[in-house]
Amino acid sequence: MTFTPSVNGKPAARRNDGHVPSYRVHPGETLVIRVAVTVPEHLTVTALWLGISQGTWGNGPNGPVGMNPVLAHDRQPLPTGSRTFRLRWRVPQRRPGASLYLTFAWSSRQPPASVSGPVAQLILT
Repeated sequence: MTFTPSVNGKPAARRNDGHVPSYRVHPGETLVIRVAVTVPEHLTVTALWLGISQGTWGNGPNGPVGMNPVLAHDRQPLPTGSRTFRLRWRVPQRRPGASLYLTFAWSSRQPPASVSGPVAQLILT
């Protein structure tokens, strides 16, 4: 699966170093986040979560670990192809330089899988 974010209308800058794109945000700012999710043909995604993490992520028996708040949770199987999720979130008060992460977690029965990771880094200024 691929995840392509944009934050407040700014698309993700492509990176060749394997890191996720980063965005500078301000405490108290309301973010309008769009995440384009592309599901390949060979995968049947049975659940998807998108949310915010302080730097840890994973999958547990009841869903994602380290994701708080959860901004989207789709329990319906995702069809092959692209779908865009529109999210709104207000950045909490934190010290400048702190990082938060827009993260994903998904599960699949065919093939059996449970995957999580970052979509974007949010750097507080």
